[in-house]
Amino acid sequence: MKSNAEFLIKNVKGVEIPGTVKVTIRYKSLVSFAKVYGITDPKYIGSEEDGVVACHAFANHFTIKAVYKLLIGFQVDQDGEPRAIMLDPGKLLHTGNIYNWEGCVDVKPGDKLFITGSCEDVWLNETNMMLFYKFLVNVKNQNEEPVCRVVITAGVRKGGY
Repeated sequence: MKSNAEFLIKNVKGVEIPGTVKVTIRYKSLVSFAKVYGITDPKYIGSEEDGVVACHAFANHFTIKAVYKLLIGFQVDQDGEPRAIMLDPGKLLHTGNIYNWEGCVDVKPGDKLFITGSCEDVWLNETNMMLFYKFLVNVKNQNEEPVCRVVITAGVRKGGY
């Protein structure tokens, strides 16, 4: 277990996650999501014709789903063979997000978002043998404009790496 963690720490830190996840934004999803949080501002729940935009909480809707899709196929070379960074995705735990909207544009209905990422850090908590990943995720729209930047921390329990 510890040798798996040491290998991943050495070989995944600083690596771009291969692939891109595309998400199409629908008006109904934006409004429904805002209403779940009790948001009543017409900017977020108004009509599509009035230029409704996504509330910032909506970033949870597309980033978490997209990152899991990216991570499931994330492999590195180990002794000439491809090796997934997670051997058992059922052991993956989402442990936190930090969102940055500085210099970003609003998400609107019809937008097509493209989500990419990199692994910024990897470390092992030796007390419980949980491996932690810190991912930097970039979300851009169809015009290549930044929508948000997210730092996602995820833990993989013993047996999952």
